[in-house]
Amino acid sequence: MTSPQFHINRLQEDFRREIAWAIANRLRDPRIPDIVTVTEIMLAADTRNATVKVSIFGEEGVQKQAIDVLNKAAPFIQNVVAPRIRIKHFPKLYFKLDRSLDYRDRLDDLLEKIKDDLV
Repeated sequence: MTSPQFHINRLQEDFRREIAWAIANRLRDPRIPDIVTVTEIMLAADTRNATVKVSIFGEEGVQKQAIDVLNKAAPFIQNVVAPRIRIKHFPKLYFKLDRSLDYRDRLDDLLEKIKDDLV
């Protein structure tokens, strides 16, 4: 018998793939940059809500505007993705900007600056 966590992990991967497809192929809004990557889906245990973390290429203002547009387009994305995933209750989607790549780049820069001091 499979564990509930396996089920959640499988659903999260399915949602990540299908939401990324919907954003790239079905969402036609000029305020959303061409490069939007769905990095993570955090699905609630009851699968009623899902936080979708996205990485967006561009300036901070462009990123914030794109997140606002994605949150307003969430019902449309839900309607596009729902028939593609078999689940009893499709979760409500909440989009959030994933800043982990920015933090990683900043940390790499800091480590590069102190590299000579460490030797």
